[in-house]
Amino acid sequence: MANARTTYHEVIAEIAALATSNATDHSGRWTVEYLTRREIFYQFSGNRSLAGEDATGHRFDGTRDTLTALPANLLVPAIADFDNNPIMAFYIGASTSVTTIAREAIDCSVRAPEVLLVDITIDDEDLLAGTKSLTRLAFVGLDANVRWPPLVPCADILTINDMIHPFWCHGRQVARGGLLQIRI
Repeated sequence: MANARTTYHEVIAEIAALATSNATDHSGRWTVEYLTRREIFYQFSGNRSLAGEDATGHRFDGTRDTLTALPANLLVPAIADFDNNPIMAFYIGASTSVTTIAREAIDCSVRAPEVLLVDITIDDEDLLAGTKSLTRLAFVGLDANVRWPPLVPCADILTINDMIHPFWCHGRQVARGGLLQIRI
């Protein structure tokens, strides 16, 4: 897998394709959660198949305690600010929620991190092939005042370079059907 910033751009393109393309072009499910340093939390999810599409979005403003429903087509603009982080890192720890990931980053001396969690499953166009592609990544955005490499505790949960991980992945092929799911 490429560095975190390059992978981020690839993943955003995958999500945009799923959220905006014709159902005949892509079939899959996706979830995106984004916690900003301004205490705004975005959550989008969708499902696209030959039967149609279903997508939802929400914005929670922690400073005003407001919850707003958003149309799914605002996904890419809503998370666009994440690209402004001078440093992007892969999260490689064991947590799977944006708030817990943010807390872990803060605990190892990262000031005001942003967290973007992405989960995408794309079904193989050839249903006889019996595979799907899985992307499950958490990105942590750091401001310019953070010196990289981080302190030793952060090295256990953050990396900016290539990543091979048993849980976090990008485009991992998974066998499906009547067989047990096998990661390839």
